[in-house]
Amino acid sequence: MNKKLSFFIFVSVIFITFSLFSIAASSCTQKERIIKIGNQNVMSGDFRYYGQDQTVSMNLAARELAPIRIGGFDYKISIISRDDEGNAEKSFLVSQELVQEGVAGVVGSAFNATTKAAIPNYLEYNIPIITTSAPGTDLNKAGNNFFRIIINNDQIIENVGNFILNEIKPVKIVLIDDGKEYSINFNLYLKEILSGDTAAEQIKSIKTYSLNPQAEDYELLAENILIDDVETVFYCGDYSNLARIMQCSRDIGVSSAFLTEKLSMNPGILQLTDQKYLEGLIAVVPQPPSLAMFSENPRAIEFWRKYKDFTAEVKGIEIEEPGEFAPYAYDAFHLIIEAMKKANSTLPEDYLSSLREISYEGVTGKIEFDSNGNLKSPQSTVFVIKNGSWVRFHK
Repeated sequence: MNKKLSFFIFVSVIFITFSLFSIAASSCTQKERIIKIGNQNVMSGDFRYYGQDQTVSMNLAARELAPIRIGGFDYKISIISRDDEGNAEKSFLVSQELVQEGVAGVVGSAFNATTKAAIPNYLEYNIPIITTSAPGTDLNKAGNNFFRIIINNDQIIENVGNFILNEIKPVKIVLIDDGKEYSINFNLYLKEILSGDTAAEQIKSIKTYSLNPQAEDYELLAENILIDDVETVFYCGDYSNLARIMQCSRDIGVSSAFLTEKLSMNPGILQLTDQKYLEGLIAVVPQPPSLAMFSENPRAIEFWRKYKDFTAEVKGIEIEEPGEFAPYAYDAFHLIIEAMKKANSTLPEDYLSSLREISYEGVTGKIEFDSNGNLKSPQSTVFVIKNGSWVRFHK
């Protein structure tokens, strides 16, 4: 009898031990099957809409993708959000917190300085960070864990230069800035592009002017353009100044084509002067055709619809419409998951190389990265004023 009792107790102990072990193992396995993605952005203050926009887009993508099957297991997704307040020092601390949280990838940050401050902490652990709105070229070599899915500042100007060379094809051109740092630097690099070896075979004369709006020298500038007798005038700066330049120029017989960039691609310019002065004005805008004004891209339209339907489900959000960078955050989240699938691993050190080599068709267009983590061949969209309205440019 004692032998039977002893045997029963022995079997019971084994069974209980095995059961407890199974429960513990199951619990550990469950914890291991959660992918944590960092959501770093400015979420308070005047620029909180950057973070709110990103939060909605990431949560929308997570809801659509989860559960994710990688390596034979199903993973849930956990988005870990942190407010870096748009401050570089805070961004450095936030990136440390997200590393400690065990995130496998990060979408953010909003600005050049905050992104640059965060990169080193993530780099130490091979954690990729994908910015959706920081265009500064000083980020180019910040770390091999850095990726950017928007066009950078140099690429914006390069696209303008390529359009001038390949579509406008002027022999003589005038470049005008408005005296501000952005405008001056834009035209300096544009002049460099238009003075390159290949461009020099086509463009024989490049004149530059700096407008001083306070001095009201619009008439003098117009007279100089007339004397220069150029085919094309490029202006970088505020649209209100451009309206006056074009009016003064047309009034004295300047027939040159006028070209501008995003600052003057504004419906407000049509209210400042008679449309006859603005007819034919061309603007090269740093947005892909799928997202730019008048887009009929089915994927973009579907994203905007889903975004608006989803905002009510996200707590602490004031916005109801997708902002400029919303689709980029949505694509960035998809990129991280797609790279994990390709690598068959959720570990940053495993999937980082897959992210570098990825070719992905997103809402924002085709996404591939160069050696610095920048987009390869990012697109711009060209508009022209016809019959008093902005429309897509078609040659």
